[in-house]
Amino acid sequence: MHDDLSILLTNTRPPKDWDVSFWQRRGYKHVYHQSLLDVEFLAVQPLKVIPQAIVLTSSNAARALEKSDWDRSIPVYTVGKSTRFFAQSAGFTTCFTPSSTLYPSATQLIDWLKKNLTPKDGAVIFGCGNYIRHDVAEALAEDGFETAKIILYNTKAVGSFNEKIKLLLKNNVITTVAFNSEQALCAFVQLCKANKVETQDFHIIVPSRFIKGKAKELGLMKTSIQRKD
Repeated sequence: MHDDLSILLTNTRPPKDWDVSFWQRRGYKHVYHQSLLDVEFLAVQPLKVIPQAIVLTSSNAARALEKSDWDRSIPVYTVGKSTRFFAQSAGFTTCFTPSSTLYPSATQLIDWLKKNLTPKDGAVIFGCGNYIRHDVAEALAEDGFETAKIILYNTKAVGSFNEKIKLLLKNNVITTVAFNSEQALCAFVQLCKANKVETQDFHIIVPSRFIKGKAKELGLMKTSIQRKD
């Protein structure tokens, strides 16, 4: 492990121990964090129906349910282990995820749901933010499921870098940046421009070919997709 190899994580929540160890196993001794999106949790209304399942594709959606009155015995299907962790922390007793990787796929979750749930067993609730790439409710409805999409939180780009992080980026102490959404990627590029931080030498790590393409459109040419364990 090289002493000077550092990575910046940009998800909205601070990294858990498993996030840090994931990257340290890949040679990054120093793991920093800078949220690029502000999160506004919305008031959660009571459910109008008792669904067969709740589907969550982000940790923020699970966190938004902490103060809800939703029945904690409803099965919850999550996109990854981090989202499952927060769903369990919110009190839901039956939580499943088809993937345990750091960068799970929403499309894999959708495929798994279509194979393992049936429309006749009841509605499926999709809890999400105002900005989504894969609409689980819409995808399941195409296969005959009764669905409802409920927006649980809003996100918007932060106004500035943390001063410590800005200096580490400017001084090339941090040379690798990991993203899990297109929205965070765009926010990063805008903040770099505003703070005169050069981006051409950053190694950018993303979870999908789609976001890799967006990164290259924004001039971030040293971009790779994070592979599964």
